[in-house]
Amino acid sequence: MTSQVPNIPGEFVNDTFALKEKVASLLHLKKYKFPGAQPISFGAKQLEEIEREDFFVAEKSDGIRCLALLTVNNRREPEVYLFDRKSNFHVVRNFRFPIPGDPSFQKCLKNTIIDGEFVLDKEADGTVSIQVLFYSTQLKFLLFDCLCIEEKVLVSRDLMKRLGHLKTEIIRPHQAMVKNNPSLAKRLPFIVEFKEQQFTHHLDIVFNEIIPNLKHGNDGLIFTSANAPYVMGTCNKMLKWKPLNENSVDFKVRLIFPGGRLPGVKDYTATPRIDLLVWQGGNNYEFFAELGITNEEWEKQFKDKPKYMDGKIIECNYDPQLQQELNLKSPWRFMRYRDDKPDGNHQSTVDNVLRSIQDAVSKEELIARMPRIKEASNRRKEREVYDDRDKKRRRQN
Repeated sequence: MTSQVPNIPGEFVNDTFALKEKVASLLHLKKYKFPGAQPISFGAKQLEEIEREDFFVAEKSDGIRCLALLTVNNRREPEVYLFDRKSNFHVVRNFRFPIPGDPSFQKCLKNTIIDGEFVLDKEADGTVSIQVLFYSTQLKFLLFDCLCIEEKVLVSRDLMKRLGHLKTEIIRPHQAMVKNNPSLAKRLPFIVEFKEQQFTHHLDIVFNEIIPNLKHGNDGLIFTSANAPYVMGTCNKMLKWKPLNENSVDFKVRLIFPGGRLPGVKDYTATPRIDLLVWQGGNNYEFFAELGITNEEWEKQFKDKPKYMDGKIIECNYDPQLQQELNLKSPWRFMRYRDDKPDGNHQSTVDNVLRSIQDAVSKEELIARMPRIKEASNRRKEREVYDDRDKKRRRQN
């Protein structure tokens, strides 16, 4: 299921130097970089890995990834700074994340960084016309990790502990405040929720219960190690699984229009060759493939702004079956613009995606592996119980 990708709410911040310095300082970084963990692609090797150790699994939402810096200004008013991979900052003012245990809900968290994504949920608005039910959209901030709370850095702790802090110290106080102030709920620019996660051996619940009932788009799964620390940047313990035709790469686009009747003049009414370029670092890009597109698709989707796509970052999925059916030059198909990203995927990321395509694990293979994964998890728990008992006996002796 695909859906509209939301915009980041709030007021765009032009001068971000102080904010970046604050984020770097809170996370003990020498200099600012976008601290969000980035998953690697899932292949057969990772199928073995999720059997060897415990992972959580969640649906991969079709939304916009954001970290949030929770703080208060000089007037002690709460502010939430939302920032994406392009390090664009947006401020949402007077949005409260109360501290735990404050019945007044007036004291708010500060020096806190949380991780999540914005999605647009499709909600029935109750209006029916000629047996058609109308829908509206609800912006939600789904939280799935926590980097620091009140200057207490959590990145070295395992996911289980980080999620505990996220639920008890951030989400529950906020939701309690909303529950106690119904009028406030109507004025909020977005709703805050925990993004549901399951142990991997409960993957059938994700496939059969969670994904079919989603109100927003989904394009795969995210597996995160239950015991690993939070890694800022590429994280080998965060795994991105997609069905084969949902495997995607973010490319930079180069349009090459044919020459017109006059020398040196391009014919912008014709269908161009659409080159997909892979980022090599810095300002360097190399040709990878052409976009798989029909003349009819160009006419319908892009011809009204023939040069708009040139230089843009676009996400493309790999669909060799459709390539064969439509007799396309390439299996790489346009999905959407990625205006949230300054560059396309690096060559190393593309190589990983290509390996995952060659080494793809199907949904059926994942489900078939679940009994072995559950059995291995149970054995680990039994060993932990035995080791705890053994340690207790040694202390007593």
